[in-house]
Amino acid sequence: MSENNEKSQKKSTGMLVPILAIITIGCVIFSALQTVYIIRLASGEVGNMSYAQSTQSREEGEGSNEETQMTVSPVADPEFSLEHAASVTDPNKTTLSTTEIVQQVSPAVVSVYVMEHVGGTTSPLFTGSGFIVSSEGYVVTNEHVVTEVSEGADYDIIVVVPGYDIPIDATLVGTDVQTDIAVLKLDEQGEEFPYVTLGDSDMLQVGELVVAIGNPLGRLQGTVTVGVVSALDRQINNNGYTLDLLQTDASINSGNSGGPLINSFGEVIGVTNAKISTGEGLGFAIPISDVADEIQSIINYGYVANRPYIGITVGNVASDAYYGAVEGVYVAEVDPGSPAEEAGMQEGDMIISMDGVAIEMTDDIIDVRNQHVPGDEIEVVVERNGRQIELNLVIGDSNDAE
Repeated sequence: MSENNEKSQKKSTGMLVPILAIITIGCVIFSALQTVYIIRLASGEVGNMSYAQSTQSREEGEGSNEETQMTVSPVADPEFSLEHAASVTDPNKTTLSTTEIVQQVSPAVVSVYVMEHVGGTTSPLFTGSGFIVSSEGYVVTNEHVVTEVSEGADYDIIVVVPGYDIPIDATLVGTDVQTDIAVLKLDEQGEEFPYVTLGDSDMLQVGELVVAIGNPLGRLQGTVTVGVVSALDRQINNNGYTLDLLQTDASINSGNSGGPLINSFGEVIGVTNAKISTGEGLGFAIPISDVADEIQSIINYGYVANRPYIGITVGNVASDAYYGAVEGVYVAEVDPGSPAEEAGMQEGDMIISMDGVAIEMTDDIIDVRNQHVPGDEIEVVVERNGRQIELNLVIGDSNDAE
């Protein structure tokens, strides 16, 4: 029995050796393959985040890009530019990139400082932005930037112009509270300044690319922000006047007031003047086409000339405003010495019509007024004490208003 056991043990041992040899060889081969895979994974040749392809394989036809191509969306466009897509094309004009717009316009964008003199020292009281509109150095900005100067206070205005080592003194030419526009004149004599090109804000479309350049916070001169026209004809009250403004999501901050809003062609189409601080991306600008005549008039005369003027403050009364209310537009105040007073209008009059146009809201009066020039005579129908009265009103000049 012992002899048989010994033979069986030798037989088992003889079989175990080749099995162990096969397992060992298999482990060596697996380790080698694993090492090669790890090296390829680290080099980016394989794996979910692969970023390298074998140039040799492409050249020798040993690989295929088919799998890579299948991961790209069939509607992807490698040539797409958001900036270009938001631009408006015009066969007669060249659409510019943002950098080209900045290069073209920024030399004429200035920083405005109203300087206060206190105790022998001078410090900025108000800061804003502006843009030069002529080689002679006329600068457009906001009235609210220089309001202290326009009221006759003892302040100086200095303007920082790109390319000039020191600030340049400026003189206030004139202001217009109604449109929040002011014009300055750079005092540097004999200089020819760079100036902007004005565009047509009436042609703007919602979604169109716009660029703002200015002096936010009064110390970040030449700051560029980019956005789109978010909306047209946003009505905002300013000093008792209603302004129809452009809305943009281009960043507007304190100090940007008076700076240019620029379209895709490098043309100024707005004067930035307001923001809503409680929201994000809610900036506003005065449409340049709405104030071009006022700017020219201020440069020509120092004030806005030939603006039609009536001289009344009115308000809408709704039918449910109070018991017995009659819906309509009522005269709340008549300016002393105004065309309205001379025509016989009184507080409490309900305006029925002006120049044959039915008056249903306050904007109707503005529309009628703006269709006339000083000296025009129109018929006004009012209701007073239950009966209608016809009045003859001669349109006045706003510059004559006290």
